[in-house]
Amino acid sequence: MKITIPIEGMHCRSCEITLGQHLEKVARVTSASVSLKTKSATLEVISPPNQADLHKAVQAAGYTIGDTKQPWLSHNPTDYRDLCIGILVIAILALLYNVLGVNKIISTGSITSGGIGVALLTGLAAGLSTCMALVGGLVLSLSARHAKKHPNATAMQKFRPHIFFNLSRIISFFILGGLIGVLGASIQLQGAPLGILMIIVGVVMFGLGLQLTSIMPRVSSGGLTLPPAIAKFLGLKKHTEKEYNHKSAVALGAISFFLPCGFTQVMQLYAISTGSFVTGAIVMGVFAIGTAPGLLGIGSLTSLVKSKASGRFFKIAGVAVMTMALLNISSGYNLSGFQIPSFARASDTSATSAPGQTLETTYTLAKDIVPASFTLKSQTSYKLVVDSQDDGQGCMSTIMIPGLFETPLLLEKGKKQVLSFRTNAPGTYKITCAMGINRGTITVV
Repeated sequence: MKITIPIEGMHCRSCEITLGQHLEKVARVTSASVSLKTKSATLEVISPPNQADLHKAVQAAGYTIGDTKQPWLSHNPTDYRDLCIGILVIAILALLYNVLGVNKIISTGSITSGGIGVALLTGLAAGLSTCMALVGGLVLSLSARHAKKHPNATAMQKFRPHIFFNLSRIISFFILGGLIGVLGASIQLQGAPLGILMIIVGVVMFGLGLQLTSIMPRVSSGGLTLPPAIAKFLGLKKHTEKEYNHKSAVALGAISFFLPCGFTQVMQLYAISTGSFVTGAIVMGVFAIGTAPGLLGIGSLTSLVKSKASGRFFKIAGVAVMTMALLNISSGYNLSGFQIPSFARASDTSATSAPGQTLETTYTLAKDIVPASFTLKSQTSYKLVVDSQDDGQGCMSTIMIPGLFETPLLLEKGKKQVLSFRTNAPGTYKITCAMGINRGTITVV
């Protein structure tokens, strides 16, 4: 005879295998077929099994019997307490980041003259700052989600994909660095396409982070589950191995070359300027080696966390991922050039310019660019001249105007950068770095 029981808490294909094995150990059960789609288990039994034994088997696998729908918002006070703890931890880390000035460890001026050694130091700085915000945030969101789904995996099984990711990243940076050294900016993403990519990545990261916090049970239990085809590509193995196929980590490592970490973009510009395959390859490859300690470090967090502390850790990781996601969505919007109403900077830094006028602004580390806002007329050509009194720093070492001037230019001490553009349509345009961080506004009327 067959009986069917509803199951709560399943979220992936490996849940079916794990739960099925536990149920088949129950007396009088000859076989068990578990369905993630129907959230149920169908049992072939010799005679009706003991209900208490069924409950114990399901609970031992980490699930519960029942068909009550999950609420949109959690009713568990502990979830909200842990969420507040996560917000506090991230706020403290952000404060320390700013106080210690991690984003000012290395300057762009030395990159253009310091060679390979500086590429390594720049990579070390990037691995602890802007690359951590996007590349590290994406790695953390995926690895934490995977570790949460597979709590019984060993530390090495959880960590091994990060080794493959970083090896692939280093090799890809060598190859692609050489190609951009020869072919130039033709294989770089920039402007609106890059902004749209950042927004898409940010939305995915935010969804994954929201799942990790557990404050929306219905999202956590059934939100961003992987379609079978994608799960197969990622190589979701049988329950005894509990890890993704290494080819997914290799693919993500290669794709990370195109993700807009500010330091990465600066090094790409330098590689382009060399005009050499060998030099471009060495610069980008050594830079990737420099980022490896930071990215391996964030990957190891999900590998080393113990089961007792995993609940709170995943919530803190979720808050971190959501914060990074919002930063990337904001930067992606700035790069996209979308014309959505926004507020310009304070009027004390604004300047109204006559048609065809050459605009002038001065860049310093202390104040960035001054003046930072301009009001221009539509259908008119202008030149923005940036007089650099200092070398640019980190992700703020470049300047561009998405929608008006799409090519990022390096800021170097003693050098004037000229951004020539035409105001074809009214709107508000952000003056940004190549990563989309806002540094000024141009209002076209």
